Amino acid sequence: MDKKTIFIIGGAAGLLILIVLVVALTAKKSATPAASAYPTGPVTLTFWDPFNTSQNITPLIADYEKLHPNVHIVYTQEDASNINNYPSDLLQALAAGTGPDIFAINNSWLPQYLDKATSAPPSIINFTDFKNTFVTVATQDFTKNQQVYGVPLSVDSLGLYYNKDLLGTAGIATPPQTWDQLSADVQKIRQQNSAGYFTRSGVAMGTNANVNRAVDILYLFMLQDGAVPYSSDGTTPEFDQTVNQNGTTVNPGETALNYYTSFANPSSPNYNWNAQSDYSIDAFANGRAAFLFSYSYTRATILQKSPNLNFDVAPVPQPTLSNPSVNFANYWGEVVSKQSQYPQVDWDFLKFLISKPELDKYYASAQVPASRLDLISVQIQDPNLGVFAHANLTAQDFYRPDQVQMDNIFGQAIDGVILNHQTVQSAMQQAQQQATTLTQQ
Repeated sequence: MDKKTIFIIGGAAGLLILIVLVVALTAKKSATPAASAYPTGPVTLTFWDPFNTSQNITPLIADYEKLHPNVHIVYTQEDASNINNYPSDLLQALAAGTGPDIFAINNSWLPQYLDKATSAPPSIINFTDFKNTFVTVATQDFTKNQQVYGVPLSVDSLGLYYNKDLLGTAGIATPPQTWDQLSADVQKIRQQNSAGYFTRSGVAMGTNANVNRAVDILYLFMLQDGAVPYSSDGTTPEFDQTVNQNGTTVNPGETALNYYTSFANPSSPNYNWNAQSDYSIDAFANGRAAFLFSYSYTRATILQKSPNLNFDVAPVPQPTLSNPSVNFANYWGEVVSKQSQYPQVDWDFLKFLISKPELDKYYASAQVPASRLDLISVQIQDPNLGVFAHANLTAQDFYRPDQVQMDNIFGQAIDGVILNHQTVQSAMQQAQQQATTLTQQ
């Protein structure tokens, strides 16, 4: 066989191999699901959130739409003034197939919405990146089995508002750092008239009905005192369980409930609040309470009610300063509906929304505490948000199969002690039983 023939045969064989490879690659590409590719045609997404105003969100949406001209995002701010209706409105819309593609849920709602949400593709937001980017409580609340189900634009944790003038009048130079210091300050500040009404309370807490976020404050004390609310697998409530602390057996749940209710217990040295007291935020705003546990958004309400009030915010007191600080978070995150036709676009948009440049812009407009670790380090210096941003670094939460019902259970525990003269032990045991039934359901 001459060289020319060999060359021709070799060239034909090479061409044949090339054709086979091209066909194989084409077949592999065509076998890839269409949903994995970013669509090039027109895409319209709907986005619901009860708290973020259009003023804060639409500029970020506009930034994304500039990069993706084929995508149009319709944002709707749900009625935050009647937030109790939001879950039912959302569930009804999802059940009817008319729900949004992206919607906000409270950080404790994921167990109820897990079957209605779709997790982020790891190629867009993976667990490790999420964990390294956001505060620890966000990983606790919005991931499951190392899958990301939601992203928080902001995280809010409890702070201690204090009236500088009332503290100064009582000879108190700085806000309390421990529970014992809080108790001592309350006893210096409180004033009660002959009818039993506290004309001046040290701290607005102890009851349920007239204290804003009363149950959150109780949860804070429980976590600070070392309560382990649930078993590690999330199947068994353990609010009433004892733990060993420095060689001593204690019941953190009972300790926390006893401490919280002591401020509304007439037989306690901490007594400074009762059912006759004004609503907690009103009492603080009108100068009848020196301390108020609340979140960052309460500042605007206080200033609206009392523009000239001389107040500031401090970190919440801890049981002791020898242990790491523990705070309690209550916030919202954005999730993607399982019904969405474009989950990849939804998650690509959310990834863009939580990027550092976009959240930096968002925080400047919304004035809320940061969720990203790299932005908290900057925000800590903010005179209004710094305390809350710092608290986010040590904030915790715990599993609640149904947040509304769980909050009602512990609200009833507070009422049981204060209104029905139930023992703390009995009230906590009852809460444990109710939580067990709720979890089994």
